[in-house]
Amino acid sequence: MTVPDAPEWEDLCVAASELRLDPTLSCGQAFRWQATGPCEWTCALWGCVVDLKQTDSSVLFRVLGTHPGASGDIAGALRDYFQLQTSVVELCERWALVDSGFSGWRAADARILRQPVAENLLTFIASSNNNIKRITMLVARLCERYGAPIDTAKGRFFTCPSIADIARDPDVAATLRALGFGYRAQYYAKTVGLLCAEHPGDDGPERFLEGLRGADAAAARAALMRLPGVGPKVADCVCLMSLDKPGTVPIDTHMWQVAQRRYVPKIATFVARLPQRDSRAAAADLGRQLRAAKAPGARQYAVAQQLFVLLFGPFAGWAQGLLFSGDLDRKRAEPPADPATPPPATATTTTTTKRRRR
Repeated sequence: MTVPDAPEWEDLCVAASELRLDPTLSCGQAFRWQATGPCEWTCALWGCVVDLKQTDSSVLFRVLGTHPGASGDIAGALRDYFQLQTSVVELCERWALVDSGFSGWRAADARILRQPVAENLLTFIASSNNNIKRITMLVARLCERYGAPIDTAKGRFFTCPSIADIARDPDVAATLRALGFGYRAQYYAKTVGLLCAEHPGDDGPERFLEGLRGADAAAARAALMRLPGVGPKVADCVCLMSLDKPGTVPIDTHMWQVAQRRYVPKIATFVARLPQRDSRAAAADLGRQLRAAKAPGARQYAVAQQLFVLLFGPFAGWAQGLLFSGDLDRKRAEPPADPATPPPATATTTTTTKRRRR
């Protein structure tokens, strides 16, 4: 089969200080991008194969192949996908007023994606008790089985299937079990069946899920948690990374440990830096609750979420992303600790290595 030659690169016109592809695309919020060359990442999105290249000053892009019905404005789609209207440099400057450790972080490591909602949901259902390498493998198998192939100069890539595409399989659970999804196969079958039954039509499930962008965070979270295989952490990840809820803070055991290690020991110091008296009182109370907790649980996770929101404001979920990636051993310089806290230790828990963003 003849495939088109790779076109010339175009400039996305974004500073390297605002977007770095490697940490953004490999940290465990997206699982379909493939490293395909030096500083190059490739993925089938919006009905076409998008190729990205990091340079010292910007990010370049090009389209390697298309499928019928592909999006025409790829530059606009990429700017929306990477949420380039939001400056993480400015966010870090704001967060540094509370935690001065943010002033030494590479801000571009914190960029949160705005992913297609159905795609994000399908990938995160595979994330329970799993690791990034295996999630990536399972999602690739899902796309190969139900998605559409696009041949390019870099090889064959598959689109992410729609919910209706998967529902055409008479036995989704059996198919996915054969592909290695294990107990998660039944979650997919039930979620796909429920979405198609309640929101009929080829794009009914997608229109419903995208409509959750207009709901408040609590309503969106509740709607997602009705779906089999979607617990609080997965729902929060979808809210943050697809549904325009930047204040949503996904909490798991790892982030609980970050809160306990970085903020609880010197909570009074951080609280004193908050501008509003009511926020200072509430944050101090939350800190006391976390200090008294002997083990993490659903209630303690909720308390940690509230603390992060009070400390970092409307974009607390983005701050969590930077704390999360910075606290992991990602073979880069450790971010400097705030003088008010002891230096963060390298995480060695099972949660760190097996469940990066679940």
